Formats: sequence, C-alpha cells, structure tokens
Amino acid sequence: MIKKYIQLFVVFVLVLAVIGVARNNPAWASAIPGSQRPVVNVENGIANLLQSGPITVTGSGSYNVEGVCTLDVEYKLATGLQDKADARIPIKDSQKVPFSGVGTEKLIFPGCHVVHYKLDKIVREASTEDGSWKVCFGTNPSLKTRIYYYLDTPTSGSPVWLPLQTTTENGVSCAPALFTGVYMPAGQRVNPPGAGGEGNIVNPPIPEGGSVKPPPNEIKVTKSGTYAIGGICAMIIQYKVKNLSDVIHVQHPTEANDLIQFPDNAGLLYLPGCHVAHYKDSQIKQLMTSDEGRWEICFAARPDKKMTIYFYQDDLKTVTPPWVPLETTTNKGLACAPLADYAGVYAPVGK
Repeated sequence: MIKKYIQLFVVFVLVLAVIGVARNNPAWASAIPGSQRPVVNVENGIANLLQSGPITVTGSGSYNVEGVCTLDVEYKLATGLQDKADARIPIKDSQKVPFSGVGTEKLIFPGCHVVHYKLDKIVREASTEDGSWKVCFGTNPSLKTRIYYYLDTPTSGSPVWLPLQTTTENGVSCAPALFTGVYMPAGQRVNPPGAGGEGNIVNPPIPEGGSVKPPPNEIKVTKSGTYAIGGICAMIIQYKVKNLSDVIHVQHPTEANDLIQFPDNAGLLYLPGCHVAHYKDSQIKQLMTSDEGRWEICFAARPDKKMTIYFYQDDLKTVTPPWVPLETTTNKGLACAPLADYAGVYAPVGK
C-alpha cells in the first residue's frame, strides 16, 4: 500500500515566485509577465520565502504558516493579544479525530494549529470584540473545499471535526479561526483535474490585492526560465534547441496513483505532485535528451525529513510503474532533482 500524506501542499512560500533569474545563468528569463510575478533569485529567492518553523504573532497582518496556510489577523486591542501557529500537529493524531464530511468530502492533510493568547493565557475561543482571525488554504478548481477544525480542549468528550463557514475565491479557501485548535481543508472532487497538453491550459486569475497569490495550477512553458506551478513545485528549464515546450500541471491524488507501485519503507509520499509533459514541434515526447535541454524540479523540503523526489512515467497515453527515486539535493529549504527527462508525475518523499 502506498504510504502518503494526501495534502494540498500548497506552499504559499512559492505563491509569488515565478523566477526570472536561474542558477548561474542570468539569461534565463521568465515567460510569464513580470507584472504578475516579481523577479527573484533562484538560489535565495524561493528559499528565503520558506517558513521553516512555528510563528508567533504579536501584531495585525497576514502570516504564512510553514507553507501550509496563511493566518490573517487584525487586533482591535493595542496590547495583550498574541497568537502562535504551526503546521506540525502529527497527521496520525488528526486522523484519530472523528470526521463525518458531507458527501465524498475527505480531509486534506496537513492542517494548521492555532493557539490564541490574551494576557499571556491561552484562550479557548477568541472574542470578536478583541479582533478578527481568518485561516486560508490554497485549493484547486477541481475540488469543492470546506474548512474544518477541532478544539485542543473540547468542553465535553473527545475532539471532533466541525465545519466552518468557508469562502473560496481565486483558488484560496478561507474561514474564521476563532478557536484554539487544528484547522484543515476537506475537499470533494467536482471535475477531474486537466490532463494537460496543447489546448487545455488552465490559468486561474490572479487575485487582486492581499498577500496570497497562488501561481496557476497548469502552465505552458515555451521559453527557458523558472516557473512556479500551483504552489506545489518550481521548474527550472533551459531549452537548447528550438520548438520545445512543456505543459506542467498539479497532479492531485487519483485512484490511478494508488495503482502505481511504491517501494516499501521508502518513506512518506507527499501528494499532490507535478505532472510534466514534454513537447517537440507540438507533439508530446516521452523522452528528452541533454542535447535538447535541461530540466530541474524543486519542492519545499519538510523539516527534519530526508527528502527524495520520485517519479513515474506518464505521457498522457501510457502510465509506466513503478515510482523511481531521483538523485535529490536539499539546500535552503528546497529539495531539487534534475528531471529524468521523461514525461511523468513527480512528487517528494520524506523519510
């Protein structure tokens, strides 16, 4: 059985990153309009945006919580309020909490843990007279998302997942976060994610204002550069010949993934991953060569985990098991590997 965390690993650390300066080669310019995404340096830009640990909030603002969610806080009191947030509640603990979603809803791990303080004491429920709190997770057009929570200290009995009034706009789902507890999105599939390829490019609109601006869940690349896809991965591409392109989309968990053999004791497979389809002269090509170009993929590294990127071949017509490991380097919070030059699905594994 595949060991995995089914999660919308929507790494908000990548949300503003479509990087125009690639490793040791300043000529790699982004093909995405600069007005939508600032240019930052690959070596430092993405990694410096990573939230590597828990956060403490002492003032109003929007805060990235370890790349899993954002916490929007507005304090009405000048002093006495504080919040702490992290994404380190063990998934096995959250799985023990009873969940009864609507229809085919399934929890999307991991979640975010929020603790409210007033006058240095933990508050079970924050007061709207003191301020407002909102938690947001990235989502996908193919999923109908609702945010749930459970209390750290329920007043009676054991904790249970409870639904929150959720608003979803421009690929981001948000809900009030007044309670000290764990927050997590649940999703049920509306339409299957796009299969990628020419003529099926999905580019969700970039939300105006605010601090959360997820990159598109699917892009077509025709120029050398570095690109963020859905907040899940970043791709560094250098084309050496003409008429090459790539279509990259977020690969959400499907029943097909369960059929792909994954090595025992290899670690935890974090999904969703990214699907890469190579094209030459507008025709899909399963195998690329080093003479044609260079491809590298990066995912945010999990704290305290040895990261290895795996892939299986998938050229939109044929799926070839099993998952195969790639030589992976971890530096400044990023796990990166050169692509195996195959069209396929790529995902990080932590051990």
